[in-house]
Amino acid sequence: MEKQMPPRFKAGKHFFDQAFLECYRRMEYPEAWIEEAAGYAPADAYVISHPSWFFEPMPAVPMISIYRLFKESFKKHPDATAVIFMDKGITYGDLDEMIGRYAALLMDIGVKRGDVVATMLPNSLQHIVAFYAVAMIGAVHTPIDVMYQKEEIEYQLKDSGARRILILDLLYDKIQGFKESGILDDIIVTSIRDWAAPDAVISSALKPYWDIPQKNPPGTMDFFESLKKYPPLAESADVDSKKETALLLYTAGTTGRAKGVMETHFNLVFNTLSHTHAFRAWRQPEINFSIMPMFHTSGYFLHQLPVLYQGGTVISIPMFDLEDAFRVIKTYGVNVIFAPPTFFTALMSRKDLIERGDLRSIEAAIGCSAPVSAELQDNWKSLTGLSLVNGWGMTETNSGGIISIPGIKEKYDSIGIPVYSEVKITDHKGDIVARNVEGEICYRGLQVAAGYLNKPGETESTFMPDGWLRTGDRGFIDEEDFVHYTGRLKELIVASGYNISPAEIENVLYLHPAVEEAVVMGQSDPYRGETVKAIISLKLEYMGKVSEKDIIDFCKERLASYKVPRIIDFRDILPKSPVGKLSRQKFRDQDSGF
Repeated sequence: MEKQMPPRFKAGKHFFDQAFLECYRRMEYPEAWIEEAAGYAPADAYVISHPSWFFEPMPAVPMISIYRLFKESFKKHPDATAVIFMDKGITYGDLDEMIGRYAALLMDIGVKRGDVVATMLPNSLQHIVAFYAVAMIGAVHTPIDVMYQKEEIEYQLKDSGARRILILDLLYDKIQGFKESGILDDIIVTSIRDWAAPDAVISSALKPYWDIPQKNPPGTMDFFESLKKYPPLAESADVDSKKETALLLYTAGTTGRAKGVMETHFNLVFNTLSHTHAFRAWRQPEINFSIMPMFHTSGYFLHQLPVLYQGGTVISIPMFDLEDAFRVIKTYGVNVIFAPPTFFTALMSRKDLIERGDLRSIEAAIGCSAPVSAELQDNWKSLTGLSLVNGWGMTETNSGGIISIPGIKEKYDSIGIPVYSEVKITDHKGDIVARNVEGEICYRGLQVAAGYLNKPGETESTFMPDGWLRTGDRGFIDEEDFVHYTGRLKELIVASGYNISPAEIENVLYLHPAVEEAVVMGQSDPYRGETVKAIISLKLEYMGKVSEKDIIDFCKERLASYKVPRIIDFRDILPKSPVGKLSRQKFRDQDSGF
């Protein structure tokens, strides 16, 4: 590794040296963006990452599908273990065969290139097979949050245009009747028990679901039984990687309904490479504790796709259980974990197991989905001897957009540096500010998604014509080129790593016949980061007749559990702005709890 380039504030024009230019041109980074980068003054709140800040420079990005990138790994490591699920492993060779069989099944039931196929599964072998099989035929994979309720599922199916779904049998009741009503054409079901070792350890968290009898609903296809009928598809689709969508992920929207973020094959291939060559500061092969859910961008890039690109092993975790987490880490020698702060807090509650050495295999621990506090970093370092670094990302940036690079370029109190990309901080007019001045974090790079499905207005206001993405997050850049996160300009709530739209919950609350007005906000929570609080005024005839539990139960029937308000605050009158609009800021000013 070459000598590390000093921060741009110190290096000045020398920052853009031959190593920088060769790396970015090898990636085919637009020349106009490079010229713009060189034009910013050292004192401006602007940073573009230098290749010497990472484990190794980025290679050229192949113009292939994300499936073909996996196929290259299969050719190099056919007999290596690719995935372990429920204590049962599968080799790269057998995984590729299963992917090919499912791809053939999908084509047989009429899935064509560009069609959208839905999946509603926890992290599992089946989910990984589904993702790659859909990519293999040039279709689009859209995963649905397993905690969604019927109305949320129906919205995503209709908005995405998905007509087929692979779903866990235990979740089938949530879509019962969708085929008869014309929302879906085909339903494929699988059980959590379909791929499990005979002696699989069933965690206490999973046990209640494990004991439920397996369902075989009429009019559906059984996943594994159906695969037996199909020989593996021989050829994969030759996609236009920069134009064709591979993954359609839904993310919370500030206006209510979730937005489908269109991620191209190039986006996925680029970030698979960048997340590998930037972060790979640990021994090989990588063994990853894959707990981030696959209906979230982090479920793919932290660190599943990079692991399979490297020839490592993904351990798919369907449900977090503290005792079982220690067992899995120790049994399989897990060496890399990306997880939200709550995960590390939970691990640290078992000091006895840490002191016994059950975590000794871990070489890299990186926080994601929510800021990692300095106190948590201190405690983790004290107990384990490992650094716990911060990162930041969005669905729109394909996960890890900014991160501290463990052991190479990290800073305790920052979220890190942009990953082969650039960041600037702007004021409310869109003008760049000086270093150490707060403003909106704007992000640009080849990993930025193509836009929002069916939402041209929101796409135009978020994805700028010159490549910049307006993130809606607030922060600043220091003299060392590290980015610091200080809050959100937008109104999203972040609870246990999940982005939650207050407007979506408010829309549900207004369906309750007793609710006159409602405002939903995030309230600080020592464990979840934030929790959901609903402030409600009731209609006169319902006052004293509706309880907090009534409201919570109503929401549970219509929202994923993490969106359901934990706190209900009834008030006679909700204050408004001078123009009569309910204002969250007024509640913040009135209530020190916010």
